Amino acid sequence: MNIRDLEYIVAIAKYKNFNKAAQICFVSQPALSMQVKKLEEELGVAIFERFQKSIFVTPIGEEIIAKAQGLLTLAQDIKRAANLYNKEEAKLFKVGLFPTLAQYLLPGLIRISQQEKSTVNIYPIEEKTDTLIQMLQNGQIDAAFIAKTSLPQGMDFIPLFKDKFKLAVYDGHPLSKQKKVDITKLNDEAMLFLEKGHCLRDQILALDLNPAQSIQCNATGLETLRQMVIAKLGITIIPEIATVFSPYKGIHYIDFIEPIPYREIGLIYRKSSVINHWIKPLQQIVKKTLVSLTSH
Repeated sequence: MNIRDLEYIVAIAKYKNFNKAAQICFVSQPALSMQVKKLEEELGVAIFERFQKSIFVTPIGEEIIAKAQGLLTLAQDIKRAANLYNKEEAKLFKVGLFPTLAQYLLPGLIRISQQEKSTVNIYPIEEKTDTLIQMLQNGQIDAAFIAKTSLPQGMDFIPLFKDKFKLAVYDGHPLSKQKKVDITKLNDEAMLFLEKGHCLRDQILALDLNPAQSIQCNATGLETLRQMVIAKLGITIIPEIATVFSPYKGIHYIDFIEPIPYREIGLIYRKSSVINHWIKPLQQIVKKTLVSLTSH
């Protein structure tokens, strides 16, 4: 058994196709099939079930592939350690951000990084939280900004800042003149929410909120949701970071009374990763970015 064998079975499990897996692994299909057969014979179990033109992963195959993925991630970390030592990849930091944070934090993050001439060269990847955690587990990214949630084993969370929630209402709405509002008093309102799959949607639905009418939008982002508020289709709850630069007219942002609801934004990373020494410099860049945002 070797690393290439593990790469083969992980690729087959991902694409459910030997030809595609062979292409991804830059090997001929017969060679890949022969090597997988040898691995199965060596282990004494069938990793895949081949039925007509379909490929299924067997129950023991699922367990083997999960462990293989973990070993491949560790191998990537070993290569990264060597590259760092040789200064070949010392500045590239692949960091993930979820959509309702990325478009507001990322521009300032990159700008501050460039101004500071930081050793951390940010390579951003925007995906939903579940995908980011999976990418982190698979070694595809080095760290990710997420709102605090339960984490898989072997990962750590560093709190960075609290992103308070605000109520967004349209011009002429009865609450538009209020300075503060009680979140428990919104029961008679028509509330707009993002589509399923967004962590922000789940965070807001978890608040002490029981609106008379919940409008489950097909909005894929906060900007669409904001435009729906301006169009007087309803009101919504929006994170403070998205209100810092709001050039739109016809929308008002209202603070909630204490205790103010919020989402805690932090950085997650693999505890075993060799790039952990970049975490502190990245924290400093985030702090300066937030100062820059709030000073405008």
